[in-house]
Amino acid sequence: MVEPVPGWNLHLNIDLRLQQVMRDALQEMMDEVDAPWGVTVAMNPQNGAVLGMVSLPSYDNNIFAERIGEDYLKLEQDERRPLINYAIGGLYPPGSVFKMVTAAAGLAEGIITPNTTIVDSGPIYLPNRYFPDDMSQAQEFVSWNHKYGIVHGPMNVVRALALSNDIYFYILGGGFPNQFQGLGPQLLSKWTELFGFGETTGVDLPGEVTSIVPTDQWKRRLFAEPWTTGDSYNMAIGQGYVLSTPMQVLVETAAIANGGTIYVPKIVHHMTDAEGGVQKDFEPEIKRTLPISAEDMEVVRRGMWEVVNTDYGTGRVARVPGVEVAGKTGTAEFCEYIPEKRDCRRDEKGFLPFHAWFSAFAPYDNPEIAIVTFVYDGGEGSAVAAPVTQKILEAYFTEISPRTQGAIAQP
Repeated sequence: MVEPVPGWNLHLNIDLRLQQVMRDALQEMMDEVDAPWGVTVAMNPQNGAVLGMVSLPSYDNNIFAERIGEDYLKLEQDERRPLINYAIGGLYPPGSVFKMVTAAAGLAEGIITPNTTIVDSGPIYLPNRYFPDDMSQAQEFVSWNHKYGIVHGPMNVVRALALSNDIYFYILGGGFPNQFQGLGPQLLSKWTELFGFGETTGVDLPGEVTSIVPTDQWKRRLFAEPWTTGDSYNMAIGQGYVLSTPMQVLVETAAIANGGTIYVPKIVHHMTDAEGGVQKDFEPEIKRTLPISAEDMEVVRRGMWEVVNTDYGTGRVARVPGVEVAGKTGTAEFCEYIPEKRDCRRDEKGFLPFHAWFSAFAPYDNPEIAIVTFVYDGGEGSAVAAPVTQKILEAYFTEISPRTQGAIAQP
């Protein structure tokens, strides 16, 4: 007979109060839009400590305390897959929350300056490589605002981020024949990898997944087709072949918040033995530092500031009284294939469904929290994911933030 040995106790970075606020805010919005699942994760961007992580639907771990039976089978058969932690176990097109990667790449590689102007005058038509003079063969690329009859005119990169304008990022990502030299597939792939996509984040939890960063070679092997300028256009706005987990988007956001450091997310703060002695302590782990100047990174950060704090920004709903919030909305098209129709699910106007995204950090000058919110099939990021994040940030800075607690403690 082997005598039992006491195990170690885990002490987490998770803040219970924040976790409860995150769960309630996300659940309320998911109920409102009838979303099957959703995620919100918060992290300290200065050290990678995970302050809260919610993946819904969830379940009660206590049902497994004695045996695995019917309760497990019900969870396994649930189409919403509650046993999956979607924060690290689900892959989705990130949409416009990816545009900070494209902006940072363009600035760091000298493709654009902070003052480079690109004009949105409506849809752009990319000539067919085999019929370059026949515009009836050209491929149309539109920005989200065009369906409302709005064009954004001339923009620099900061304003393009604030407006989430697709035209700017199409041209930055893929260029335009005889007019503008864009990043192209190699630089897009390089910076996608630098920001942590295409690899697991290394978070101290099981079940993390990732996807391959799309490249010309990858496409040739998988589809026996060459990379096209249109592929670069789609990649530049976080669509096409780009997939990510919510945690990867959070790591991206945290790196922008802190000026360019990619941290490994950490759930565990320290471990103690049965007597309370510390056996393992929390230490921030840096994966890499992005090769971008502080000046260029500040341009990207300013774009996220304008998303929330200008009259034309797409994330105005995320404002928190007394706190400067920076953020980015994302509304990502996805295909839910319907076999009987041999096509993706579409609405009555022929539009594909959308995932709702919002990523943010605050306070702007000295960030102490970064958040990503994702709602599957939720619709517009500005209308669905941003309000959830706003509630979380407001609760954090009202009740939980160390600076708030310090203010409360003052005589």
